[in-house]
Amino acid sequence: MSARCKFARCKSAHRNMLLAGTIALTALSGAAQAQNIKSPIHGLISMGAYRFVGAGGDPINTLDPLNAKPGIFGGLVVVATWNQLQPTPDTQIGPGNPIDQALAQVRAYNEKNPQKPIGVKLRIWGGYQAPDWAKQIGGNPIQTTHNGVSRIMGRFWLPAYRQAWANLQHQLAARYDTWPLIKEVSITQCMSYTAEPFVVPIEPSVLNPLKAAGFNDAAYRNCLSNAVADYSSWKESRLVLSVNPLRTGQGQGNGDIAFTKQVMANCRKAVGRRCVLDNHNLDNLDLPKPLYPLYDYMKQLGPEIEFQTYVRTPKDFAGTIKMGASYGASGIELYQDYGGFPLVPDTQLKLWASWLEKNSGLPGH
Repeated sequence: MSARCKFARCKSAHRNMLLAGTIALTALSGAAQAQNIKSPIHGLISMGAYRFVGAGGDPINTLDPLNAKPGIFGGLVVVATWNQLQPTPDTQIGPGNPIDQALAQVRAYNEKNPQKPIGVKLRIWGGYQAPDWAKQIGGNPIQTTHNGVSRIMGRFWLPAYRQAWANLQHQLAARYDTWPLIKEVSITQCMSYTAEPFVVPIEPSVLNPLKAAGFNDAAYRNCLSNAVADYSSWKESRLVLSVNPLRTGQGQGNGDIAFTKQVMANCRKAVGRRCVLDNHNLDNLDLPKPLYPLYDYMKQLGPEIEFQTYVRTPKDFAGTIKMGASYGASGIELYQDYGGFPLVPDTQLKLWASWLEKNSGLPGH
C-alpha cells in the first residue's frame, strides 16, 4: 500500500472518530436537554386575567381568587399583551414588567401554600392587542368589527410580522425559559381575536377588511405551519398549542381537520413531549362535532394534553372534567372571570381537582 493510501486511510479513520465523538456529544446534550424539560401543570388551572377581553384595558393578573381557594388549583395562566411588553420596536423586556409582577404574587402564594404550590402558564396576546408599530407592518392598520366591537388589526399572517413576534419570544425566552415557575408557554403566533391561533372570525365585518389587506388562506396556513418554529428560543418550557379545525371563510363546513392534525403531528415531531396539545371548547354537553376527531387524535398522540372549558360554568361540571380526563387531559383551565370561578362549591372543586390529578386518561411523563 502506498504512503498516500495509508494517509488517506488514517485520515478517514480520524474523521470517523471525530464523527463518533460528535454523535456521542450530541446524544449527551440531547439527554441533558431532555432532563431540563419542565414538568407539566396537572389538575385544575386558573384561566387567570380574562376580563380585559370584554371590558377593554390591560389584563389584570391577580391571585385573590386563588388565595380564597388555597390547595385546590395546580396552575395559573399569567396573561400579558404584546403592547404592554414591547410598545416600541426597540423596547427591551426588563425587570418590573407585568409578568414579573404576576410572578411575585405567585411566589407569595406558594410560600403560603407549600403543600400545593402552583405553576404558571404564560399566555401573551397579540392580534388586536399588538402594539401600534406591529399593526403597521406591511401597511396601514386594519379596521374590523367583531361581535359588534371595533378591533384594529395588523397583518398577522405576514412573514415580517411573524419575525417581529419571534423576536419578542426570543426576548421572553432569554429572560424566563430557565425560571422554574414558568412551566408552559402558549403558542399564540397567528392569533387574531382570541388566544386560539386556528380561529379567525368569518363574519364579513372581519373577513372583508382582512382580505382587502391581503389576508388569504395560503398565507394563514403558512403562518400556522411555522408557529412552533417561531418559538424555537424556548428550550426548557413546554409549548401549548391550542387547535381547532381550520376555517377561513363561509361555506367550509367542518373545516380542514386534516391540516390541523398535520400541524399537531409536526409540533410533536419538532419539540417532542414539550408540545402540549390543547383546545378551548371542552364541554361535555355541547362539544362541537368537528372537534371529536381532533380530540381522538390528541389521545392517539398522547400526553401532554390540556383543555379549557368552553363556558364559565359548564352545565355538567363533573361530566366535563371526566370528559377531559377521558381524552388524556392532565390539566383543565377554568375561567377566573370577574373575581370568581365556576359556580361550584369549594368542596366539589377540590374533589374534582384531586380526581383529575389521579385519573387522567393518559398519565403525564
